[in-house]
Amino acid sequence: MIKTLHRFLYAWLFLTKLPAPPLPKATKEDWGRITPYFVLIGFMLGFILYFFAKLLHKFDLPVMFSSLLLVLLWNLITGSLHLDGLMDTFDGINCQDLERKVDAMRDSRIGAFGAIAGIFAVLFKLVALCTLILNKMFIVILISVPLARLLGVYALSFLSYSKQAGTSSSLIVTGLKKPIDFFVNFIVFIIGFLILFFIFHLQLSFVLLILMSFFLSLIWSYWLNNHFKGHSGDTYGALIELTEVTVLCLAVVLKNHL
Repeated sequence: MIKTLHRFLYAWLFLTKLPAPPLPKATKEDWGRITPYFVLIGFMLGFILYFFAKLLHKFDLPVMFSSLLLVLLWNLITGSLHLDGLMDTFDGINCQDLERKVDAMRDSRIGAFGAIAGIFAVLFKLVALCTLILNKMFIVILISVPLARLLGVYALSFLSYSKQAGTSSSLIVTGLKKPIDFFVNFIVFIIGFLILFFIFHLQLSFVLLILMSFFLSLIWSYWLNNHFKGHSGDTYGALIELTEVTVLCLAVVLKNHL
């Protein structure tokens, strides 16, 4: 039980910049077993963003300002981990051969292509959040975060892994139990969504939103996998960021039916 709690907290520290109680030093085995908690932590982060969005709306702040504050909080609590992965990934996409792609992704400096990708990701989130806040569709924000982590676990579980990947992602993949860890996260997501469905009296169209977002994000995951001949820490981060953007933007398109 104590080991389970510790591994949950290691996952918490890996996925967020929020504080945690003092912990013993994690072993390689511990880091390899943090994956089962990704979706659960996604729901927890989603609730933080959900309540913050409702609070901003209650104060009747200008919607653009509220959206900007929400995007800021989103990046603060995650440490911009996935946005950084997105920018590194698109720096790699801009290169021609695989070796140069890997070098570009490892470079701590941000290139023009990565910066453009990061700017557009933030802009898409910002504009989508304006619409969602105006229409009081706060629940979409909550759902987008765990769904994105579920896609990350899918890529970890079922897609190939690049040998050029970093240490942290290597430890996670090494300890991953395939496909059990994905199905654990999948069940957690289904249970979490059903609870939200009945508590908030959601429309059945939310199921369509989730299914469409999941399959569109699968396209992202396979595209990144094929482009780099396997996933790495950066592409996992990019996939999570792209999935969040996909859910938010698709909700805007479907807003009249949600």
